[in-house]
Amino acid sequence: MRARCGRCQTDFQVDGPGRYACPACGAVNEVRTAPPGAGQPPPGAGQPPPGAGQAGMGFTPPPPPPDIPSPKTTCPACSFSFIVGDIEVAECPMCGEEVAVA
Repeated sequence: MRARCGRCQTDFQVDGPGRYACPACGAVNEVRTAPPGAGQPPPGAGQPPPGAGQAGMGFTPPPPPPDIPSPKTTCPACSFSFIVGDIEVAECPMCGEEVAVA
């Protein structure tokens, strides 16, 4: 069994539970018995939650959204093409002309 000194953090070998002097600094360290399951990861650690897309669990992730291109328009004054939102009239970022969005 390995123990670590609480004062200097030296790792040293011990026979089991009890009190042991650190071989590096001499501090007395008490080694106790570990509770059942100590040092073990909790059940399910590092695994996705139940039903998170695992085969046979009846859950399928939603499909990705379709690739819908952003609406574009072209300025009649300078022929600059730019993306517009859901509006009726946009101002050309190149020349400032008002452009009707179709």
